[in-house]
Amino acid sequence: MGSVAVGVIGTLLGVAIGVVAQQAQAKRNHKWQREDVLSSAKRAVYAEYLRSISASYAQAISDQRTRTEDAHLLAATAELEILSGPEVAKPARDLVDTVMKVHERIAAGGVPKAEVDAVNRRRLEIVDLFKADLGLPTRASTAHGSGRSRP
Repeated sequence: MGSVAVGVIGTLLGVAIGVVAQQAQAKRNHKWQREDVLSSAKRAVYAEYLRSISASYAQAISDQRTRTEDAHLLAATAELEILSGPEVAKPARDLVDTVMKVHERIAAGGVPKAEVDAVNRRRLEIVDLFKADLGLPTRASTAHGSGRSRP
């Protein structure tokens, strides 16, 4: 009877270990899926944010400032603030404020090229923040030849 008891206990132990292993794997899979969904949502919001900046600039230089792109930009920024941490959201919000003021001044009669270039440099820095947040290579990492973004 001892070998039967050992067999039953061994089987029950195997089942218990299997259940625990399956639950752990399911939890990991769920976490990975959540991370994939978040990453996809961030990519879409980041792209809309950058598209809106470009469209707002196009409206400003064509003297057709309808402010529709400002609304799109503010909406994208609000989503960005929800999906991203403060290290990404704060610089993005700060850039929006600057972009809207500069684009308004461009439409009203012009801004020195140096100021437009400075805003564009800040936009490129935001692009690098977005890429780093998504785990993509940034301009700095590709300039160093590593092809990887830094943590």
